[in-house]
Amino acid sequence: MGAAWSGHLVSNCHGRLGVVHGTVSGNPVEHYVGIDPERNLPLMICLDARGRHWLTDGARSTVVYPPRRDTGVAGEGAFTFDYQVDHAVSLLATVEPIRSEEPPFDALVYANWLVLAVNSLVAAHPRGTLGIERVVLDRDPTFDSNQLRIKIQGVDRLFRTRWFLPRRPGHFLIEIIARENCQVVLLAKCRLLGLAQSLDYEVRPGSAHEQAREILEEILEFIWRCSPELGSDKSSALCLGG
Repeated sequence: MGAAWSGHLVSNCHGRLGVVHGTVSGNPVEHYVGIDPERNLPLMICLDARGRHWLTDGARSTVVYPPRRDTGVAGEGAFTFDYQVDHAVSLLATVEPIRSEEPPFDALVYANWLVLAVNSLVAAHPRGTLGIERVVLDRDPTFDSNQLRIKIQGVDRLFRTRWFLPRRPGHFLIEIIARENCQVVLLAKCRLLGLAQSLDYEVRPGSAHEQAREILEEILEFIWRCSPELGSDKSSALCLGG
């Protein structure tokens, strides 16, 4: 894979400009697969100048087919590549890693790597144990930034906002987003309780898993603040930033 590029806007193989969410050895990341559970490195699909897709963790790389292509056989439709962690790990297992002091990542890869690490920690908790209903890993559409985002939605619960009013249903929403400025932001809110929190993290390269645990602690703290048992007086007193 080629020499490093500068900037976040690059021309793809069709000549159009697209927003990059990280580069590895100068090649833009097309897709984040996940994290290798043994090597703790991000697994990514990159696109080189010749339009080929590379599966890489920064130390090992192998050419793979685009995620969907015509099989070339009449009546058999299209072939879809399985971009899953287990498959990616097995494909890279036969590749000898390149030894280097620093991985060939730009700053955006480190930011998205941190989001992947947080997602892995959240996913390690069985559904419902933290009062979480749904977790989605996608890309943040804000300003077409194209960076990874986790959306964590809590289960609907009955909250008493005032002692003399009946309980009302509501849930919390937490987002962890990689930004184009290479920071990671945590946004959390529970509208019914009037709780809101916003934290910006300066990404520490090479410390994704340690920093992810710090972010998870903030997530757990906010979920606790959204407990229905806190009551209206405590919920208003806990409104962050107030």
